[in-house]
Amino acid sequence: MMTLAQRVQPHPQVVDTELEEGETVLLHLESKTYYSLNVTGTHIWQGLKAGISLQDISHRLQATFAVDGARAERSVLALVQELVQHQLVQTLD
Repeated sequence: MMTLAQRVQPHPQVVDTELEEGETVLLHLESKTYYSLNVTGTHIWQGLKAGISLQDISHRLQATFAVDGARAERSVLALVQELVQHQLVQTLD
């Protein structure tokens, strides 16, 4: 089970391209896994790339999108868990 205390970083074989209107496309170069992120996902991805903790990414979502803490936490954890499953990010703990 993923928690906000875990440390996560993009997989070294993943490249990203930000598209118009805040969307981002991820591509895992080895597996050829292609993944598209919406605006919220893009904010989470940018935080992961910057080495920001999952807790701090959640706080940034709360400030940027004016959502409550529980919803921001669920969004971060759900996306990160999905990215782990697709090997687009890796946990450091």
